[in-house]
Amino acid sequence: MKANQRHATSKLISGYIFDNLRDPRFEVTPAFVIAEMQKLHGLDIGFLYMFYAYGSSISGWNHCRSVIAVDATFLKSKFRGVLMISVSKDANNQIFQLAFGIAESENNNSYEWYFSELRNAIGSRENLIFLSDRDQAIAYAIAKVYPESHHGICIYHLEQNIKQRKVKSEVIKLFQTAARVYRRKEFDLYMSNIAKVDKKTYDYLMEEPPERRNETEGTFYDVSCWVEEELKKKIDLAFTLNVYPVDSWHSRVEEEGITFLVDLNKRTCNCFQFQFDELPCIHAIAAIEKRNIKKSNFCSH
Repeated sequence: MKANQRHATSKLISGYIFDNLRDPRFEVTPAFVIAEMQKLHGLDIGFLYMFYAYGSSISGWNHCRSVIAVDATFLKSKFRGVLMISVSKDANNQIFQLAFGIAESENNNSYEWYFSELRNAIGSRENLIFLSDRDQAIAYAIAKVYPESHHGICIYHLEQNIKQRKVKSEVIKLFQTAARVYRRKEFDLYMSNIAKVDKKTYDYLMEEPPERRNETEGTFYDVSCWVEEELKKKIDLAFTLNVYPVDSWHSRVEEEGITFLVDLNKRTCNCFQFQFDELPCIHAIAAIEKRNIKKSNFCSH
């Protein structure tokens, strides 16, 4: 809805179309309502609902990761249509609903409208990532409305897709492991094993390689309860490691005879867990503890 049409509330619109619901000549679909309000009153409306009363943004989004999952489902009432929804995860690792919208069908125009309204409400963010299934309409709309963002395939959807192909349980287990490793070398190893067992499934997966998403933890003044718990799980193990500081930022950390290089300035470790999760890995925690620095400083950009 345009900024100068804020008086056209849902209550006002429902009052105009209420009589049509009783008239058997009309099927009151979302498209019908939009067309009627445009024809009778010159109002450009949509069916996107954002969880905010006034203002141009959803404040809770400021405490979410820079990852938005998008999905859609068909409505089975007599009015049909498609329900589109976007969610993220907040600082406590809880699902945070950003927006939902109703459209006539899943197509390029519907998704372009949906993402345009989403952008108007929450804006964009550096390194923003969208996750969805392989729907081409979603990919098209994201590329057009959010050209600066990244689009990845949701591991859950991808796993459901390969299960529908009725593949061997061995392939599913290999895929689940490959999706959760941090090192490219390990990922390639599991994928090559999939290729040996089921070349068709391997080719299907490699159409769009499932790279592990960069799950930003959001921007906080301090860590959330969930992040604090995640760090606590690693501390005991971190204390068993040998740390050899190289300079004020760099350290060599030994774990079971393997040396890992930690750069606290760039927030990286060559185990790759530090940069992928944007939470200190056990090697980074060991290096941080050696310098007696606050761990929460290294939890997010």
